[in-house]
Amino acid sequence: MRQDAPDSFKTVWNALLDRAVAISDHALSLIDHALPENTSMATLPHGIVYRLHLAATATYRSAIVCLRSPETSVSAFALLRGLLEAWAHLDFIGDDGQGGDVRCRALRYELGAAKEWMDSVHDAPPGFDQETWGAQAQTRLVDIQEAWQLLGCTGKPRTRKEVDATLHRMGKRAKMEWVPGAWRATSVTVHMYGVDFALLDRGDGSSDLVWALPRYQATWLSLAASSYAYLTLTAARTLGAANATQFGEEVRLLVEGQELRRVLDVR
Repeated sequence: MRQDAPDSFKTVWNALLDRAVAISDHALSLIDHALPENTSMATLPHGIVYRLHLAATATYRSAIVCLRSPETSVSAFALLRGLLEAWAHLDFIGDDGQGGDVRCRALRYELGAAKEWMDSVHDAPPGFDQETWGAQAQTRLVDIQEAWQLLGCTGKPRTRKEVDATLHRMGKRAKMEWVPGAWRATSVTVHMYGVDFALLDRGDGSSDLVWALPRYQATWLSLAASSYAYLTLTAARTLGAANATQFGEEVRLLVEGQELRRVLDVR
């Protein structure tokens, strides 16, 4: 079994995680300040970008909670998949090369998401108020379709099936080569093939249960913080944020700082 981590490691690690949580506080503030006064959820593309970023923030903070303990840390890697998916959708919305104006690209995402959400209403497990849930989803779908017609939008609704292609396109950019590989690896973990992370091979045919080595935890923190930062900056640019330099520097100091580098070297 894995021995309890030394107090010195716990102190350093918890301080890094606290900084990671603070990053999400600053990200929320950055997005909030980028929203025009009197913005509502119906404001395009602002309302859709805001909702996507909120979902990503909840997922990112959940990943940080998982990283507090070795026993739950591998779930942070699984949650990275959701961050990459949100980033891909935000990148699509903000990419003028994808055709149409930004409002229609946001609606293409929202229309696809609404239809996929509607499909899941029928399969909701007992305990959910399916009637109310379904009615709310149907109302939202009607609102989206009205906005679509009003703006004269074209193109097919965007669904999660398009995420893979978007991430591969993003991976061709400078310093983004890691994105498609991370996407594939998170899929393996989501499908419960990540047990090897929890076991340390002794080299004699036996293994120790370690749950997660510090270097794995550090890697997952780095990937989660980087993905969350990139998707936040993508959302901020789409919303016309004036200056996100300070936020980007804060993330860089965490991800590239000596403290995290030292944890990566722990065996």
